[in-house]
Amino acid sequence: MGISKVMRRAGLAAAALVAAASATAAGTTLEAAADPATDMEAEGSLRVCSSTQDAPFSDADATGFENRIAGIVAEAMGRELEHVWIDKAAIYLVRDGIDDGKCDVVMGVDQNDPRLLTSIPYYRTSYVFVSREDRGFDGEKWQDADTAGIERFSYRFHSPAETILKYSGKYENNLAYSRSLINFKSRRNQYINVPAERVVAEVVDGHADVAIAFASAVARYVTKASTPLRMQIITNDIERLDGKIIPLTYAQSIGVAKRVPDLVEEINAALQESAAEIRAVLEEEGVPLLPLES
Repeated sequence: MGISKVMRRAGLAAAALVAAASATAAGTTLEAAADPATDMEAEGSLRVCSSTQDAPFSDADATGFENRIAGIVAEAMGRELEHVWIDKAAIYLVRDGIDDGKCDVVMGVDQNDPRLLTSIPYYRTSYVFVSREDRGFDGEKWQDADTAGIERFSYRFHSPAETILKYSGKYENNLAYSRSLINFKSRRNQYINVPAERVVAEVVDGHADVAIAFASAVARYVTKASTPLRMQIITNDIERLDGKIIPLTYAQSIGVAKRVPDLVEEINAALQESAAEIRAVLEEEGVPLLPLES
């Protein structure tokens, strides 16, 4: 997945428990998902790779907003939704799901992800600043991270937020605080990240001045926060010193395994048919939506 999904490991026993508990929502079993003899392209079902550890996008109880959108798309296609649950962070869905032939579709990937065939985009949003309303922070450019009195930032690792802080001169002074969010665990040879809900909670509790995150990762928690929060889209991209542009706005598509190219056209038709329903889910989630054509 691209940068925007990077914001997104457990034992086999735990995976089995999660899959069993989610059977009614998932429409599949761990045995069916893992058995290489299973008909991988069974007509009548839409086999979606779904993470049990990627809230608010996807969660074991199928209440993630991408889980809901998958259901809308499957219904528009006239297919039965079949979640193939993978008990790992979403960054592993392509490797452990698509590439292993366990499932055919991944929700919410960057448009034109080279590892997959991709649908037309179904929403577009950006990285945002999240702050308490009573702080009065009104930054809209990434450079506004370098605002006097704004010193502590919560964010998810492996994302453009780190680049923003480095270019703003705020990364080093923020380093000890950011590592405290994962109890100072080493990131070496393991994937460790800050849950999106905690990124927002740090701002609510006053531990962080501002959060920097992809809007769809934190919108749910901003909307439901006990303290009024301000979520502001960052309107410009980052130009690195070497001239490379790091975009902060991303269109999100459905990724399809290259072995089932016919699914793309079918999914595109379903996305167009169900566009209003999908938009309603995203608006309920609180995701700030940008024009798809930009």
